[in-house]
Amino acid sequence: MDALIITKFGILLLIHFGLIFGLSSIASYYQEPLFLFKRLNVNVYKIPLVVNFLIVSIVIVLSVLAFIQSKISFFILNAAFLSIWFLELGVISGKHFFSSLFENDLPKEICIFIGFILAINGGYFTLMFIVRLFSSSSF
Repeated sequence: MDALIITKFGILLLIHFGLIFGLSSIASYYQEPLFLFKRLNVNVYKIPLVVNFLIVSIVIVLSVLAFIQSKISFFILNAAFLSIWFLELGVISGKHFFSSLFENDLPKEICIFIGFILAINGGYFTLMFIVRLFSSSSF
């Protein structure tokens, strides 16, 4: 691998690590277990930094393997992971941040919908940044 590809995957690692770390910090602040952990009947409010790094390492290894196969599978895999991270972020922010922002004047469903819309926009623009990053041929 040349330096350009290593730099691109380093930026991808920073993106996923920032999202996971921010998501776990927000979830621990609001004492809200993550949606995926609720499905596993695990009530974890604070994810240790080592576990965050382990999750991101698995995502990066899967991304490298998908990139070796084809760029399309790489983009689809990253879109799936970004959807998971931003969906979690949208639900948590909709339940807690936007309901307190609007002082409980709006129904909880509308607050969750606002959080969902903003999270999907964030996921889309992050994915477009990754597409442009990996489509470039130079720094």
